[in-house]
Amino acid sequence: MGKKEIKGEAISIQHVKKEFQIEKESLLVLKDINLEIEPGDIVSIIGGSGCGKSTLLRLIAGLDTPNEGQILINGKKVEKPSVDVGVLFQESRLLPWDNTEKNIAFGLPENTPKNQKQELVEKYMHMVGLDGFGKALPKQLSGGMQKRVAIARTLINRPHILLLDEPFGALDAFTKMNLQEEVVRIWKEERMTTVLVTHDIDEAIYMGNKVIIMSAKPGVVKEIIKVDLKEPRSRTSYDFEQIRLKVYKEFFGEGNIPEDYSI
Repeated sequence: MGKKEIKGEAISIQHVKKEFQIEKESLLVLKDINLEIEPGDIVSIIGGSGCGKSTLLRLIAGLDTPNEGQILINGKKVEKPSVDVGVLFQESRLLPWDNTEKNIAFGLPENTPKNQKQELVEKYMHMVGLDGFGKALPKQLSGGMQKRVAIARTLINRPHILLLDEPFGALDAFTKMNLQEEVVRIWKEERMTTVLVTHDIDEAIYMGNKVIIMSAKPGVVKEIIKVDLKEPRSRTSYDFEQIRLKVYKEFFGEGNIPEDYSI
């Protein structure tokens, strides 16, 4: 996908281990994770509940630290959150008392000049299809429109890395597919390095250039499948179906794929 100038940064995950203390017990969540994500790439991480995929995203974002190993962004160790790394969570997390414009502007530094702030807000409202909704409160917007506000707020600082933590999980199928296409379109324009965490196999294939499959307890990288599809991608194409089948084989095993495995 895409042949534009690359703005994103490389992510190097090296021998990362993460465990949590639950009462007096240690729970190993991630074990010896090693991944190299190229600048400007878009990859999907998929796995069942409890495989540590969201924990890995938090480590990349600097919202948590590994017990062992390290994560490097462009060769620099991640030790704290950065404006160069934008995170979009499953919940939109909008301020209910502020309208669309103010929620989007919330992502900007306080010292941003007023005129520049307004120009940026209008630019990113237009980018995500929110023209005409600048004065609307979150309660006046649908779930899909609220998600667009959250996307614009995440993008307004022009992050070099975009992390998506199951961002469309609570939406209906039509809205979900629409927003998947929007994010891919924005990625093609902006070319930031993008990492999507999801449990939706079709979403992982449609949006990613690679699908990273994780197994659980503890979370390890089981397989990396390259997604080589013609553009524009079709969810009903033969090649898409073959990649889906390959992913299912990794999850269920060669002889254990359900008869109706299409989702």
